[in-house]
Amino acid sequence: MAESVIVAAFLRGRAGKEKELVGRLQALVLASRSDPGVITYDLHQSTDDPAVWFLYERYESQEHLNRHMESAVLRSFLADAATLVDGKIDIRTFRIVTKLSGA
Repeated sequence: MAESVIVAAFLRGRAGKEKELVGRLQALVLASRSDPGVITYDLHQSTDDPAVWFLYERYESQEHLNRHMESAVLRSFLADAATLVDGKIDIRTFRIVTKLSGA
């Protein structure tokens, strides 16, 4: 059985692009949730700084993540990220070390 893969992506919206960014992020989430092998794909906004966003993604396997990285909606978002995001997107990959029993 393949090991699931977790992705945490942090980004700061560019001033003046807030509405466009949130629209693009919501479209990315909606499209990505229907990708094969996606277990979770959630968007979060910081309670301390509304310009800061966090995507939590969980995939059934590395292969599913690799396929997601080639999706048209993600590639389009990443191509436009320089105009929407202040700085670089901080993307980190994790694996589950412990699970709650029954999960």
